[in-house]
Amino acid sequence: MPQNQPSNLQALLKDKKALEQVAKSPDAKALASMLTRQQDQASLKQIAENAAKGDTAGLSQLIQSVVRSPGGAELLQRLSGTLEQK
Repeated sequence: MPQNQPSNLQALLKDKKALEQVAKSPDAKALASMLTRQQDQASLKQIAENAAKGDTAGLSQLIQSVVRSPGGAELLQRLSGTLEQK
């Protein structure tokens, strides 16, 4: 991961237009669909809340399940590339 990756991510998080474009992308929609097939909304919310508090175990497990699912790793790579372009 490049040294300037955190600052790039911070800049992206402040760019509402870029975030909106990424969020509306077919890959983001496919990821959301994949996540909601694996977990219910309440579980996803709890995982996000725990991660925000520093407990990333649930998030790590969720990411691993996406990576292991058919097409999941490729989907995450495409999203990563999209984020890097923004």
